[in-house]
This record gives sequence, structure tokens and C-alpha cells, in this order.
Amino acid sequence: MKIEKQSFEKCAKALIDLVLESEGHDLVYREFCALEPKLKSSAFETFCREYVPAKLALGCVYWVGCCAHHRIEDKDLQNFYFKEVMNLFESPKSLEDATRFSESLYASNADKEQSPVLGVLAHLFHKLGLEAIVKPGEDDAGVLNAGFHFMMHASEALKVVFEAQFDDFFYANEDLHIGNTGKRG
Repeated sequence: MKIEKQSFEKCAKALIDLVLESEGHDLVYREFCALEPKLKSSAFETFCREYVPAKLALGCVYWVGCCAHHRIEDKDLQNFYFKEVMNLFESPKSLEDATRFSESLYASNADKEQSPVLGVLAHLFHKLGLEAIVKPGEDDAGVLNAGFHFMMHASEALKVVFEAQFDDFFYANEDLHIGNTGKRG
């Protein structure tokens, strides 16, 4: 079990590095600004202050999904990514970041009838002072904001890469998948 936990720790840290990769944040910010005029008045740092904890919360959702897909039932292993994220917030200076992460994680679980990604993104939009649904007129039905639509795609892209890296880790460690019958499909 010790080797297994070390392997999971290494995987969780690599996936956190993926989530924290700043070049991707810059690309998302620039595209998001192009679609969301109100965001242009916010600095990149302000955007990242809300976006990065939201991405870390999405990572928790994706990790649990990966564990379920691979039939990993050990609760410690299911919570490994979360614990590694919490290790990022050990210093007193990171209290605000930890709070934003906790709020985003709560948003992912707040409505069991709704996708966790929708919950996190709706929370992110609220924190950024943006509207996920726009109404052309007062009596018109709302339509999905183009920026929200883009962020859904960005979140899905993160999920695909996250899951692929988790799968690579899982299938590279034969001891972990004895009895598992197949890959994602």
C-alpha cells in the first residue's frame, strides 16, 4: 500500500501542476476577455485569483470521477488530490486562496441535480461579477453567455487532459489495475 500511496501522491502532484500551469491561464484569460467585455476591466491577477481555485476544485471533481471509473474504492486514495491541494494552503498567507478553493468546491457539490462543473463556473461568474445567462430583453428567455460557453469548453478540455494523465498513470502501474476490465470509452 505504501508504494501505491507514493504513486498516487506523485500523480496528484503532477495533476496539480497541470491545473496550476500559468500559460494556460493566460490563454484562457485572453480568449475570455474577447468574449466578455466586462472582464476586460479586470487585471489578469484578479481573474487568476478566482479562476485558479475554481480549477483546483474542478480537479477534485475530476479526480473522484477518475477513481470511480477505475473502481478505486479506497477513500484515502479518492481524497488524495484534495489532500494535496490542501497542502498548498498550509501558510497563513494562503488563507484567502484556501477560502476561494473551499467556496468553489462547495459550489461543485451544492446542487446534486446539476453538473459540478456548472456549479463551479456559475460561482466563478458570480465572483467575477459576470452573468452566465443574458437576456436580450426583459421578457425574453435567457441565453447562455458566450463567455460562459467558452469556459465550459475550457473546463471540458482540462477534464480530457486530466483524465488522460490519470489514465496514463493508472495503466503504467500494473499493480493498480488488476481486475479492471477496460479503458475509457
